[in-house]
Amino acid sequence: MFRKLAPLSLALVAINAQADFIGLQAGAGMWQPDLSGSFQSEDSSAAGVDMERDLGFSDTTANNFYVAVEHPVPFLPSFRLERTSLSESRINTLSQSISFEGQTYTASAEVDSKLDLSHTDYTGYYEILDGLGWLSADIGLTIRHFDGEISIKERLGSADESVTLDVPVPLLYGKGQFDLPMAPFPLAVGGMINYLSIGGATVSDHRLYVAAAAPWPVEVGGELGYRRFNMELDDVDGLDADMTASGWYASATVHF
Repeated sequence: MFRKLAPLSLALVAINAQADFIGLQAGAGMWQPDLSGSFQSEDSSAAGVDMERDLGFSDTTANNFYVAVEHPVPFLPSFRLERTSLSESRINTLSQSISFEGQTYTASAEVDSKLDLSHTDYTGYYEILDGLGWLSADIGLTIRHFDGEISIKERLGSADESVTLDVPVPLLYGKGQFDLPMAPFPLAVGGMINYLSIGGATVSDHRLYVAAAAPWPVEVGGELGYRRFNMELDDVDGLDADMTASGWYASATVHF
């Protein structure tokens, strides 16, 4: 996977784009996504496990924070570190029999399930537009490290299976922002994307947001937006999946 992205990495290094000054950005907030989709073991002949119908997942609350450092050093990318804690557990009674990791969970059984898609993003990026009117744009490469799991356990039975998600995934990174010139305080609209489709895996993460800040030397503000995260797997480590988390988020921000 990394070998196929090597030309992109070399192309980014060749871009002589730079920030105007050393800056630090940080933010922390909450995301309230709806969870939907299905997954199944590749060797299973049964229907996929539906996250809403079979396991009772619906909406949840996730925590998120990030820190970004921008600098004027040529060729050296700026860096962004972001952590999303996305985990939910439910107890539900099965309306039909399901199969997961070679185990059969019978209809009417009560199951305790956990979905943990928590991840850390390590992003190196370049400012390809900075100070061009009211436009700014970044492009780069993210290494997203998943450190979660999917598990299903019968509360009164012996069926108890889990799949560990402990894998780094390289993703293309892009961000664009338009600063509204007529606003009496710093106000902007923007979007951010992480995306990769290679082999049997497709991962996409889109955000649209409105950001505002107080016009102080240290800009303190907030961001309100909508985030949609989707992961499709086709026989990746023996797992097929199509899982989506989407919903509104809000965060407090600071910019030095």
